[in-house]
Amino acid sequence: MSQRSSIFHNPHPPLDVSDFKPAGGKQHRPAPAAIDEISSKGRFQSREPEPAIPGQSIDSPPSTRRQPMTYRTGRNKVFSVKTDPATADEFYAIAQKNGWKAAETFEKAVAALRRELTS
Repeated sequence: MSQRSSIFHNPHPPLDVSDFKPAGGKQHRPAPAAIDEISSKGRFQSREPEPAIPGQSIDSPPSTRRQPMTYRTGRNKVFSVKTDPATADEFYAIAQKNGWKAAETFEKAVAALRRELTS
């Protein structure tokens, strides 16, 4: 029966690092102009932002996401409703036109329904 080799047994001699010494003195670095020249020849793509062209907007395209319509008021109940996009867009348009937050718009809608149903 063959014997398994030990993980602690190393058949190679230890690595000789006696000649290793830290680099001394000032290290030579190429001039920034030389680096730019080499990178342009090698089609290296820079990570630096493109310089702004006068008259050109660097802003990202407008987001299709709505701005948050909430603030801290003690309202802590989440009320989620599934509706069609047109109704949701109309709800938010009413809120934005009147400067109301979403919760405030909902409260006013419930109050209007209550008045309509009790009259």
